[in-house]
Amino acid sequence: MDTSRFIRRIAAGAATILTAGLLSFTGLSAASAAAPTGAGVAALAAANVGKSAGTCANTPTTNTLGGAQFETSCSGGGSGGPEYWCADFAQWVWANSGYSTVGLNAGAASFQQYGQQNGSQHTDTAYRPQLGDAIEYASTKDSAIHHVGLVTALNADGSVTTANGDWNGDPSTTTMAAWAVSSQVVSITIPASALAVGSEPSSVDPADGYYIAGYTTPVVASSNPYTPTAACGTGFSVIDAHSLGGAKVYLLYNGSTQQNCVTTMVNTPTGPVSLNATLSVQGGASASDPGTYTYYAGPVKLAAPAACVMWGGSYQGTTWTSGWSHCG
Repeated sequence: MDTSRFIRRIAAGAATILTAGLLSFTGLSAASAAAPTGAGVAALAAANVGKSAGTCANTPTTNTLGGAQFETSCSGGGSGGPEYWCADFAQWVWANSGYSTVGLNAGAASFQQYGQQNGSQHTDTAYRPQLGDAIEYASTKDSAIHHVGLVTALNADGSVTTANGDWNGDPSTTTMAAWAVSSQVVSITIPASALAVGSEPSSVDPADGYYIAGYTTPVVASSNPYTPTAACGTGFSVIDAHSLGGAKVYLLYNGSTQQNCVTTMVNTPTGPVSLNATLSVQGGASASDPGTYTYYAGPVKLAAPAACVMWGGSYQGTTWTSGWSHCG
């Protein structure tokens, strides 16, 4: 089994369920063209305090970038309805501030997993949060992480101000959707004495027994860790390529097997995106690999020992297909 491909598909597939129709997985907003900073995260998060889940809410709002929701806050729940959206809000802010959101989803626990995977998880009781950090809360009732907020200010008295999506919902509600449409982004200040991991800040919600499970610092998106030859396998060499903007489609050939291979590689992965790789043999078979992937689509392979091939791919809304070429 191609283990890297298996992992790539599972990771992308899990995130796809929760992130279809995203507003921000195209990468960076215009405001985040410069190098991302914690201060940028803090500013964007604070600017959205008071906003609701989006246009689906009891009090409809659009976010400060003009979007109708935060990630899938209005569409990721049952039957495509609203969902608990504290993680949606935090993910949206990080993504639109220029940070990688690979591995994040609508579950608050995904921020802890992201930190563990990227070496940016802080559980030392001596750690003090920085601007832009995510703060994860677990419940004393089950030790599971139920909420995530973002650090927006480091105050002179040692306290920290945070922005929290999906907060202050109607306490009489009995469903996820009803809570989601009644909640908003709320600013909460945590005193210096309650910032250590394991603390139960009274300013958060003592009724639920929330305690700080850890802090996660966002990381900058890196270049694609995969290469076309790694995707297609031993014996293949790149013979042509075509840019799709944020991705590039490659045609490779293996002289020993007379196989052609096509893969579409994302330049700078920031999360699952719509990709495809296509290959056709003139007078013969065709293959494609449409899907939502983080790193690459394909590989699709076909033998064409004495025929021309047509190859191409797509990235987001950009599609390209060659003419008949590279004839055997």
